[in-house]
Amino acid sequence: MTLLTIVSKQIWPHVLAVAHLKPTSLILLHSEDRNESYLPAQRIKKLIETTGLLPKGNVALSPIPHDDFSEIGRSLDALAASRKIDLNECVLNFTGGNKLMATAGFRWAGRRSVRACYLERGNNLIWFEPGEAEAKTRTERVPGDICNTIDPLPLLRCQLDASEVERDGEKITLSRKGDEISDADFFARVKNGNRVHDFLTIEGVADQSVKEGDALELLAAAVLLKLGVPQVRRSLRLKVKSGAGIPTRKPHAELDLLFNWSGRLWLVDCKDRKAPEHLARALAKCLEATLLPQQAKDLLRRIESELSIGQTKVLKEDLISMREMGGLLGQIVCLRKDELGEEVSQFARSQRIEVVLKCDLVSGLRALLFPNRPAAKADLADLATKFSP
Repeated sequence: MTLLTIVSKQIWPHVLAVAHLKPTSLILLHSEDRNESYLPAQRIKKLIETTGLLPKGNVALSPIPHDDFSEIGRSLDALAASRKIDLNECVLNFTGGNKLMATAGFRWAGRRSVRACYLERGNNLIWFEPGEAEAKTRTERVPGDICNTIDPLPLLRCQLDASEVERDGEKITLSRKGDEISDADFFARVKNGNRVHDFLTIEGVADQSVKEGDALELLAAAVLLKLGVPQVRRSLRLKVKSGAGIPTRKPHAELDLLFNWSGRLWLVDCKDRKAPEHLARALAKCLEATLLPQQAKDLLRRIESELSIGQTKVLKEDLISMREMGGLLGQIVCLRKDELGEEVSQFARSQRIEVVLKCDLVSGLRALLFPNRPAAKADLADLATKFSP
């Protein structure tokens, strides 16, 4: 089967479709717009070949217009004729491209009795079977774990547009000892705050300087791996993509943790310290008994407020960077030692940023990875203990 797919900057409609449909050949249909279509098509071709989804030589690129409805159909006819494509053994994936390209492709498929499909959010593949009158539709669920074994690093490289990976960071997997220990014993060690380094196999290089959040990053990586994530990348660094004759060296962003799960890239930001506004609040409490002038008290309240605003600003800056890295289907997780302030929490909720507290590390990450999983007795017992009067 030959799969024709209209390219977009988002990688998952292409990767999931190829992994699920298993075509013998793939033709990526792109416009001449370098940033929106041509360069993404090149990156997707490299990704599919290097990850082994299709052998080299079985993936091709073919240009189609982006602004001429009739010419798109003629281009597809010419492509089918030149490559001698059997239209009875052909599928058009019109998830990508602009609206005109998708509509023209869908119309071409209907006129040529070619099966077409569209990957909707939630991994629902909607099929359009050609018919004499109206197209018949059916929905097929694409398994979310179908691409879980793909290294998140090439997925990230394919997704990035304005940035590139400056440092690959560490690749973390469970060691043999980590595989053999029971889930109950392992998570009990995590809950008690014990080290987990002996249960991990770490390859590659991260930041050589020791940071305050390193222990939390490794702890979170270990929990993710024990919950079923095949591998986790830690301490990746990005820099602005070099232009023609303008090399760039300085990194502009660092990813604490990156992993691939259920058809999306997950980016985890870890902070294992008290929020700075809490320090100002604690200082104010320590000085309550002293005869501070009202001006000093007002200044402390202002410092606390400014620090809280700074937290929101940092979160917004992280969000802008992570949105590019993860794409539209990327999942951002903030792992924190302390609860965020109400304003910051509201911003996180509005932006679909998940927040997990260090004290709820196992249950919080499990709930994110398995959103439809029935609650375990241990989780219910923990909730009852936490909220009991």
